[in-house]
Amino acid sequence: MVRPPHGHRQPLARAPSGLVTSPFTELLASKIRTALEQDWQNVIAVSEFIHANVEESSKEFACSARLTTELEHHGFTVEHGVAGMDTAFRASFGSPSAASTVAFVCEYDGLPPYGQSCGHNVVAAASYGAALALRPFADDLDLRVLVIGTPAEEGVGGKYILGDAGIFDDVDFAASIYPGMDDISASRTLAAHRLTIEAFGEPAHGAAHPELGVNALDGIILGFSAMAMLRPNLPPTARIHGIIEEGGIHPQVVPDYARATVVVRAADLIELAEVRSRVTRAFEQAIEAVGARSTVTPAQRCAEAVLGIEALAGLFDNALRVVGRTPQSTDQVAGAWSTDAGALSRRVPYLQPQIKMTTRSVPPHSHAFHAASVGPDAESCISDSAIALAAMAAEYASDPMVRAEVGSQFRQATTGRP
Repeated sequence: MVRPPHGHRQPLARAPSGLVTSPFTELLASKIRTALEQDWQNVIAVSEFIHANVEESSKEFACSARLTTELEHHGFTVEHGVAGMDTAFRASFGSPSAASTVAFVCEYDGLPPYGQSCGHNVVAAASYGAALALRPFADDLDLRVLVIGTPAEEGVGGKYILGDAGIFDDVDFAASIYPGMDDISASRTLAAHRLTIEAFGEPAHGAAHPELGVNALDGIILGFSAMAMLRPNLPPTARIHGIIEEGGIHPQVVPDYARATVVVRAADLIELAEVRSRVTRAFEQAIEAVGARSTVTPAQRCAEAVLGIEALAGLFDNALRVVGRTPQSTDQVAGAWSTDAGALSRRVPYLQPQIKMTTRSVPPHSHAFHAASVGPDAESCISDSAIALAAMAAEYASDPMVRAEVGSQFRQATTGRP
């Protein structure tokens, strides 16, 4: 159940970015809570369904169907399979000629066998709840509300594909939340690039004449050791990690082929290129050292850090305070992740704040995080996030000065011109 109307909590605060918070939005916040409470059991049922039905990237058929069925039931017009992605969708409520269009973004893929260990059920439920809570006020706000389902965040990156296909072209701003350890309106993300590293050796009998073989697996293992030696000398914002995906077929045969996947992360594309180059050289030289040949193949797409728009972060900061949370400043070192929203944030103003759901001992991408993605703390995260997202959208739609400032900051960030 949604918590009571929070009468004991502090009112909507003034925006730290210098924007004036509309008194209309302060009055609307309590109505948004009431609207969410009316649909609360349904919102939580959707979250629990996604949590219980963990589907791999691009195969989220049950979760996508549940979301679209619920949205249609609540009066949204749904386009299925948009951008050629079977499990993507775009749901719309309100007039296409409305003065403003906001998109709440859903993610719903999981990470088998680790479950919903990034809390995508919470992400989806918060966006779904925000849309339902805002729906009764859309006409008065002259606002069109979209819910866009973006598959495969953990895989190919649905937001790349939907962005390229123009699904967000008529959106004034888009938003989604991420559950984590802190409340951070301007949450930091990292650029990231995935590398496929292959080593080619020669097979031989592992006991009779191993000296006639070339051990490709040894080259990959030595590469991981070399990469580990890099870590103390990298920028504090860089992260390098990976797995060995193939290391031979039979233990009695010297492995003639081995393959690893490594993810390189950094603060921005410039830092990423430098770190990627050093990791590539480390593996190439390690594999060469054992007498094998190597290929390093970068993924086609490179994740960019989400482009920050201070005006949007300020609006959400205010909205978090109205639900009784105390947002923290952006963490410059630890706790960042990478997302397919980075490229999208250069097409449309995008906000992806972090909302506290767990203690600091529960890491994302773990069984413990999956377990934490249902229950009272997860429900609190969903409730507060949905109200804050809806309040932010209401403030944006009701104040032309806010809309102008968001647009100006976005143009400055993307083109250098306000």
